Amino acid sequence: MSIRIKTILFLLLISLIPYVITMFFFGTSLQQEQFKSITKELETQLDMTIDRIDQHIKNIQDDLSFIAKSEIMTDIFTDDLDRRISRLLQNKKQDLHLEGDLYVVNLSGKIIACSDFSQIGEKFNDTPIYHINIYSPFDNSKIAVLYLEYQLSNLQNYFNNTSTRQYFIINTDGKILFRPHEFDEKIAVEKGLKTLPSITLVLEEDKSEAYSIVKKYRFWFFVTLVIGGLMIVLFALYFANSLIRPLSRLSKTARDITVTQDYTKQVAVHSSDELGQMGKSFNKMISSMKDAMDEIKALNKEIEDTQREVVFTMGAIGESRSKETGNHVKRVAEYSRILAHHYGLSAEEAEMLKQASPMHDIGKVAIPDAILNKPGKFTDEEFEKMKEHARLGYEMLKSSNRTLLKAAAIVAYEHHEKWNGKGYPRGLKGEDIHIYGRITALADVFDALGSDRVYKKAWTDEKIFALIKEERGVHFDPQLVDIFFKHLDEFLAVREKLKDIF
Repeated sequence: MSIRIKTILFLLLISLIPYVITMFFFGTSLQQEQFKSITKELETQLDMTIDRIDQHIKNIQDDLSFIAKSEIMTDIFTDDLDRRISRLLQNKKQDLHLEGDLYVVNLSGKIIACSDFSQIGEKFNDTPIYHINIYSPFDNSKIAVLYLEYQLSNLQNYFNNTSTRQYFIINTDGKILFRPHEFDEKIAVEKGLKTLPSITLVLEEDKSEAYSIVKKYRFWFFVTLVIGGLMIVLFALYFANSLIRPLSRLSKTARDITVTQDYTKQVAVHSSDELGQMGKSFNKMISSMKDAMDEIKALNKEIEDTQREVVFTMGAIGESRSKETGNHVKRVAEYSRILAHHYGLSAEEAEMLKQASPMHDIGKVAIPDAILNKPGKFTDEEFEKMKEHARLGYEMLKSSNRTLLKAAAIVAYEHHEKWNGKGYPRGLKGEDIHIYGRITALADVFDALGSDRVYKKAWTDEKIFALIKEERGVHFDPQLVDIFFKHLDEFLAVREKLKDIF
């Protein structure tokens, strides 16, 4: 199996499978939330209806309580009052639009007044849902009972039934009342009335109608899943071909050289990225292998003596790409040493940070000039590309075992992190940010604000100091800000000594 196919399969394995699994669990979770929201909406609707019904019944009970205590009721045995009370009950029934009657029954069970005049004088044998005693105003003894015969059909006034959603009642013995029809599949919620505990109100909805939105969601989720999968496949094919093509050319050239021993052969180089650099290095190695080996030995011998100069020069190169002067990295280096010294780092470590800090923006060498030197505000996409320089700088330096370059890698990686955790590239917070990164962040911002850039003019000292104070505990380590202002004269002296001269 060729490396091209292996690369494609590997890319698909590490991208497509996790993508499908993630989307499946995300879709399932979202669907369950939709199911819950549908049921929650039914419960809310049912609660509102029950509250209205309970309030309605409570109002009736309050009215009956008022009637039972009225003067006309306490004189109930007065001649001709039965008709007057019955008329009162009849009017109340009409006012409340009730189905069912109101009764006044004496202690022997005889109806002495009723909203239905025809029942006066008959024996009362019903079991109404509500009653209230009537007491004598003279000795406070019970003289009669006011009963409410409340038909459950009254509750239908509160049922907003449709062809897909309906209310019905389940009474104490489990009998279902006022159910218009039964759905083949349904979702239902139920709850008892507070004023009529023996009654359970049910709200149900046709399941196919309730879940229609979920069906639409499933369709679009599937479409999104397929489109995303196709994009991943196309990306994998494109990336694999782009990645493997230079290696294939390099491999073919190497085989030809091995067979022919013709060291004049060169591999075609069409890019300036790492693979392009590999091709160039390969060509150089083939054309001058002995010289290259001698040069490598010489460079290895000189590394320890020249690494500080190399670090500084590389930092200056990184800044020069964005039209900055070499004095910027010199000033940042001195500011970093001063902060490190007053923070309490040893003299050796402060000096090492001074030597490492010029590399803080080395990652900018990998940022396109069009973005790096743009005179206006970055777009969101350009800013995200620009932010990559911190990671790129770290990637360039992280593999070194040398103490200085390790420190430079830390500085490059963390000098844009913020004390409040809102920096980049990793969003580190507080003392999770290495002290090298915290120091370089303050030193870099102080110098950058006071220097002309392609996208801005230098700030005044007053404006710079105001910003640094404002960013204390937000962008910058509070202790370092305090050190900065306590020893401000040292920083200003360095700035004056190393100021840019155009």
